[in-house]
Amino acid sequence: MKDLPLTSRHCEIIEATLQDLTDKPWSFRSPVFLLDRCWLRLEKIRLDELTNRLPPDNSGEAPELIKYNQLLKDGCSSLLAVQECWAEFGMEDFHRAMNINWYWEDIGNHGWTYKVYIELVNQYRQSFINASVSIPVVILCRKGSLEHHIIEWIHRTALNKLIPTFTQSL
Repeated sequence: MKDLPLTSRHCEIIEATLQDLTDKPWSFRSPVFLLDRCWLRLEKIRLDELTNRLPPDNSGEAPELIKYNQLLKDGCSSLLAVQECWAEFGMEDFHRAMNINWYWEDIGNHGWTYKVYIELVNQYRQSFINASVSIPVVILCRKGSLEHHIIEWIHRTALNKLIPTFTQSL
């Protein structure tokens, strides 16, 4: 977390947000930060807006693909696995699931899957339950890269370590 490229202004915004969350209940209207590290741009959005801003890839969760991958894992040939999935789900639905999955593989999901999103929501809610509120900062990967987005959690004690201290020279 010490490697976060936060400016003193970013730290002030995060500190004020943490202060605002004190003694408030958790909700999907709680804030989340998106950090574009290339431009050092920190954007504050609500959790309920996160899926619109960063749509999670849930293509791998399609029942057609889960069944297909399980058959392959069990040693079934790919042709036989496809035929079995056609019989169970229908040819059109199976190929739609495959095409959507290939689309996400082509454009890249930067590790931002539905499962990661749900884990973020659960951890965020748990921080409120434990009365140790942490705010997620999603550090966006560089455009056109194969990197994954990174999730960092900032709480008050960690923020105090991040705030740059300035000394006045005499």
